Amino acid sequence: MNGSNIAYRHVLDYIIDHIKSGEIKKEIKLPTERELAELLGYSRATIREAYMALDMIGIVEQTPGLGTIIKKDFDNWTVDAVNIIFKLSGTGAKEVYEFRKMIEIETATLAAEKITDEEIAQLTEYYEKMVGSSDEKTASFYDKKFHNVIARATKNSIIMNAYNAMSPMLDLFTVDIRKVVLEREPEGILESMHENIFEAIIARDKERARRAMKVHMNMISKHFA
Repeated sequence: MNGSNIAYRHVLDYIIDHIKSGEIKKEIKLPTERELAELLGYSRATIREAYMALDMIGIVEQTPGLGTIIKKDFDNWTVDAVNIIFKLSGTGAKEVYEFRKMIEIETATLAAEKITDEEIAQLTEYYEKMVGSSDEKTASFYDKKFHNVIARATKNSIIMNAYNAMSPMLDLFTVDIRKVVLEREPEGILESMHENIFEAIIARDKERARRAMKVHMNMISKHFA
């Protein structure tokens, strides 16, 4: 990694850490490029590059005459450096799908084996809200929470950490794939596939859960592989 990239990462880390700690508040103007360059000892070009990156991923907005403002809402992006790197590296839908297919099938299998009664109750709640909603934004929200419970139910820290690190990309992918499937696939297919996954996991049937999730992932592959 060259010096320019190191400087750029340091600026991103500085801003993100201060947002997370609350020292930089939402809807508050960030220091000017000159002020932050003097504070951190980097060039104004490096500061400008970092601000543009934060703008691109939806954490800040640059308004002429007002400067760079921290957004009130981050559009569901976790404020974490690793997630910024995923976004800035140009990670595409195909790569996200490949990761998700690899992890989701094993995740469903392990979840069926290890899920607790409490997790079943939570999975049931999210499943019912997902399939029972007539609003796609709400359905997508509970779709993500449904899969998050399955990941937690594995009791595998590596899977959970990988899933958490990728969660913003997976969240965006969930929104995208639901939109595509609703436009291109027969009506009710998402509900049907999630029903099969749900019933297999709460029945604690490992092989059935694996098959159901594989069918779901294979359907997605037609559009994103």
